[in-house]
Amino acid sequence: MTELKHMEKYKEKEQTVVFSSGRKEHFVYSKLFAMVFKSVWVYSLAALLFVLIMVCGCGYSTKSLIIRDVETIYVPVFENNTFRRDLEFDLTKAVKDEVLSKTSLRIVKKDDADTVLYGTINNLNEAILTQNTGDNIVENQITLFVDFKLIDMRTGKTLVERKDISQLAEYVIARGETLDSAYEEGVTDMAETIVNLIEEKW
Repeated sequence: MTELKHMEKYKEKEQTVVFSSGRKEHFVYSKLFAMVFKSVWVYSLAALLFVLIMVCGCGYSTKSLIIRDVETIYVPVFENNTFRRDLEFDLTKAVKDEVLSKTSLRIVKKDDADTVLYGTINNLNEAILTQNTGDNIVENQITLFVDFKLIDMRTGKTLVERKDISQLAEYVIARGETLDSAYEEGVTDMAETIVNLIEEKW
């Protein structure tokens, strides 16, 4: 008798819905079906949230892992094949800063490093974008071209290699910008690009 009373709570009921057009439709409503549907929906949502938490927790952090078994890197001074003096030192420093701020890698001496990042500044172009009527430069543009490769010192294998990466930087004299500020911007953006390309490997 108790079971019958218990099942009576889930007894199907027929309901009639009248639409604005005057059409009537009959629907069978089951509390049991509604409860089952709600339970499935709740569990599905919980499973989805669990997966998202696991992915976010394992894949990313304030300092993302480039690769799990690589902990250290050595960054020698980039080679400079351009006419711009000290550009290699500026880019090398910018790359190191980017590595420290965006990855979990520690920068160490070559003998202690899991990996070594070699780079070469192959070319540098300066182009006038705008001149005024007196032939004075109003807006100018520089373009850096860089090659780099990341070597696993334990195996000798090349992990990442890119050639002729280009980076633009512009400056407008009327805004108080200079050629030096354009180089600074170009170097910073190039360093960010290099580290991003390394991370794309994993």
